[in-house]
Amino acid sequence: MKMKVNRSIFSIMILSFIWSCTQMGNVAKPDNLIDEDTMVQILYDATQLEVMKTFPDKNPEFEAIFGRPYIYLKYGVDSLQLVESETYYLKNPRIYYKIHLKVLLLLEQRKDSFDEKFKGKKAN
Repeated sequence: MKMKVNRSIFSIMILSFIWSCTQMGNVAKPDNLIDEDTMVQILYDATQLEVMKTFPDKNPEFEAIFGRPYIYLKYGVDSLQLVESETYYLKNPRIYYKIHLKVLLLLEQRKDSFDEKFKGKKAN
């Protein structure tokens, strides 16, 4: 009896979760939506910038030069456009997943190229 109750509760929780994911809310597509490919590049660059901020011997003006202002200038977007696009993609998880998968693939390719370049130097 206890097992049936647990299965029922689990089933209800799973169905509730699935239903809530499909009812994420309707977010209107912004007029100035950043396209998926550009969003991939923005998120890729933002990830690299976050990693570079962790280096201890960086230039103290790094954030001002290569932080968010760099992203805005490089891609010709502003903070509101970025937030609206991010919100739209967050409310559309299938698209957002594809975007992040492409970012991960780019990061993996970069890692592999570094690994290949420095492979011989580690042995020495």
